Amino acid sequence: MEVIYTKPFRKALSRLLPREIANVEEAVALYKYNRADPALRDHALKGKMKSLRAFSAGHDLRVIYREEGGLITILLLDAGTHNQVY
Repeated sequence: MEVIYTKPFRKALSRLLPREIANVEEAVALYKYNRADPALRDHALKGKMKSLRAFSAGHDLRVIYREEGGLITILLLDAGTHNQVY
């Protein structure tokens, strides 16, 4: 599995607090190791974001991503609180 940190994702990370950044990094590492881990609460999004998915990086932190290609390539698109990313 390849994970690509997009420019918007890196910018979103820069707006987070250091502890939130650490939580996002831990969640991405867990996702790479076991994307089915229930702690991630991975799910498809609806509405205008229906082609995207999200997983949890802590209580109110979410990571938005898109899968691409035959081999799994994850494009990390956004990170932040529930209200910031939806």
